[in-house]
Order: sequence, then C-alpha cells, then structure tokens
Amino acid sequence: MISHEKNRGFAGDISIEVLVQPRLRAQLTGLRVCGNVDEKVVNTLIRLRSSGLSEGTLRNLAFNLKHLAKFSDLDCPESAKDCISRKDCAHSFKENLSKAYNYYAVAKGLEWIKPKYRFDKKLPRIPTTEALENIISSASPRYATILRVLMETGVSAR
Repeated sequence: MISHEKNRGFAGDISIEVLVQPRLRAQLTGLRVCGNVDEKVVNTLIRLRSSGLSEGTLRNLAFNLKHLAKFSDLDCPESAKDCISRKDCAHSFKENLSKAYNYYAVAKGLEWIKPKYRFDKKLPRIPTTEALENIISSASPRYATILRVLMETGVSAR
C-alpha cells in the first residue's frame, strides 16, 4: 500500500502506482477518470491540470485522447495525424481531436505540425409561414402581437 503522505504535493511527485489504482488516483490527484486509462494520458492530464486548465477542459481532453489512443499510437505524431485525417466525422470534431493531441504533444515534447480544419458555416433554418402561424396562434395575446409584428417585418421566408 502506498502512503498518502509520501505522495502528496505536486503532480510530478505522484508515482505511477497511484495513477494505475483509480481509488488512490482520484483521492490524491483529484482526477476521476473511469476505466483503464493509458498512463500516458493520465500523466498528461495531471501536467495540464497543474498548468491551470479547468475540469471541463480536462474531461474533454481525456475523452479525445482516449479516443485517439484506441485508433492510433499516441507517441507517433504521424499515426495520430493519419487517424484524425481519415476519421469520417465533422471537421469541428477533427479540430477538437487535433487540439487534444497538440496538448499531448507539447506535454510529451513531441514535434508535430497541427493540421488546420475549416468547417463550413451552416445556414440557419428559416421556418415556413405555416409554422410561424401555428406558433402565433398558440401564443398568448401579448406574445402573439409581438410575433405577428416580427413575422410581418421580414422574419418569415417569402
């Protein structure tokens, strides 16, 4: 059993044994990562946590890095870049994967050129006149007046 007092302090002072045991990892580092997580990912998350990233960001990075670890070798930048580029998904998700891997590469000292993804801006869906009439008819008299004015001043598709 590992002494809790010996391993308290900076994230770099925590031994690998603590990271493998989920109960101790959560208690000593504050990271609550489920399942078998690669030690490389957990060590990266600890470094990033000590640099001040928020818990929500760390959660997203953990998800993206675990996803990349399933399909590529994290220590090989070309493998990760190839995995990201071949993925059949939206460009915004590819951008998130490349951002997560960029954090990993910087933490591990790996050199790689981060790919740039442009995602198309989608046009807003304009409701039909019938849909607007249905909304106005089900609204209260006060909001029906407001919605009617908005519809007649150019909000509806003509």
